[in-house]
Amino acid sequence: MDLKPFAASLPTTSGLEKLKSNTPDWQASDAKPVTAPSYYWYELTKDGVHQWRLIASWPAGKTVTTVIPSTINTVLYSQQPVIEMLIDDWVGHFPKAFELTDDHGVTHRLWQITDADVTADITETLAPIEPRKTWLTTISTPLVMLVADQEWAKFKAPVEVPDHLIEFLNA
Repeated sequence: MDLKPFAASLPTTSGLEKLKSNTPDWQASDAKPVTAPSYYWYELTKDGVHQWRLIASWPAGKTVTTVIPSTINTVLYSQQPVIEMLIDDWVGHFPKAFELTDDHGVTHRLWQITDADVTADITETLAPIEPRKTWLTTISTPLVMLVADQEWAKFKAPVEVPDHLIEFLNA
């Protein structure tokens, strides 16, 4: 997969409060730019079940058919032990960008991976992995979330990602 780290806009304290309560009046002051090129590990938890995702930058113009609606498009791939190892080895070494529990009882945790050596390692590790192409988007998007098949199957119904959780910056 041709993925890269990216600059993002993340919610501020006021933005997190709005995401928690599903308040729709999003303002510019509810987000802040993070210009360091980063990958993001994203953990969702509902009813004690955890799912891990990797948020990455996706090449412009890359499209195929999809059956998964999502604010940030979701790419499924076959279970890859090396990616699971990356999660286990690296998540605890980076600060949590934020944590919130939304009004549906879903806890969202996001870790920002900024270290150049680590982001290079993630890029290299993901390069030879082929996604399940029938699960990609028909609309070109700058961001995708990678989820392993077995991780995706953990929830009986897909858990929604709040609007404004993370946004791509043209840096």
